[in-house]
Amino acid sequence: MKTLLQPESPTFTLRAQTKRVTHPIAAVLLSFAFVLVSILLAETLSGSLNTALSGLKQSLVHQSAVFSAIAKILILWLLNVPIYLMLWGWLKWFERRPFGTLGFSRQGLVSGYLRGLCIGFLMISFATGIAVLLNIGSFIPLSGPLEGVPALGGIMLVFLGWAVQASAEEVLYRGWLLQTISIRTNPWIGVLLSSLCFACVHGLNKGFSPLVLCNLFLFGLFLALYRIAEGSLWGACAWHAVWNWALGNIYGAEVGGSAAEGGHLFHFQLAGPDWLTGGAFGLEGSIVTTTVFLIGIGHVFVMLRRRQRKERRSVEQANG
Repeated sequence: MKTLLQPESPTFTLRAQTKRVTHPIAAVLLSFAFVLVSILLAETLSGSLNTALSGLKQSLVHQSAVFSAIAKILILWLLNVPIYLMLWGWLKWFERRPFGTLGFSRQGLVSGYLRGLCIGFLMISFATGIAVLLNIGSFIPLSGPLEGVPALGGIMLVFLGWAVQASAEEVLYRGWLLQTISIRTNPWIGVLLSSLCFACVHGLNKGFSPLVLCNLFLFGLFLALYRIAEGSLWGACAWHAVWNWALGNIYGAEVGGSAAEGGHLFHFQLAGPDWLTGGAFGLEGSIVTTTVFLIGIGHVFVMLRRRQRKERRSVEQANG
């Protein structure tokens, strides 16, 4: 366990690329500050956005799914683009290193992103399937222009919003915060503390509960380990984006306690005790999702163990 997350991993080797490394306590506080400022900016500009959308709604009166998708994209961009900008500014003027050092290497961009998309889609589909098998989830008949094939244009378009939103959180937590804490302490503290910060920042979401907090922590823990196993941030960004998109816009379930916008292909409904269904938070707050994350974490542990043994054999052969 002590050597499973090697400090020499590409995730942590940025000492030679930065002039300063932010103190872990300051990094934690800044991570909350970046999110708070982005929310305040979004609320300040929401009036102008609503005015612009009212005009757009008239021109897309017969394409409600597309309008809903564009509205969702703009809201997600408004909430998350400031995080990129603030973090970019901090890296440039305080730590004095390129934004790409957070984990955006060119090597493995396409393969890593596609792999993340596939794994994320399989995991959320697995969670949905378990809910159906447990008889707490079911697909109900579709109705209206925001459901099924008529909404396909909006469903595909809204992925652009989720991609920006998910990547902003990955850049902040599995990119910068994980790196910064790990370098000044050790990788395990970085993994655990960045996951805890990620979970706590969602505390204002509807339906938040101790089980939701646990699942969000496991969400962050899985992605932190997955990001380390991958060696770059591309896969984690893709996994997070497709998880949110598939949950809300493919299966039609709530994402983080909020109803899906932009249309959905199916209409998935949960019914049963809160610990099984997630209550007001939705499937992500369910013990079903807890199980899926634990399986995912176990799989990544196996990947890291295999890599560690392979590297050890290579060193032994080189020295032998």
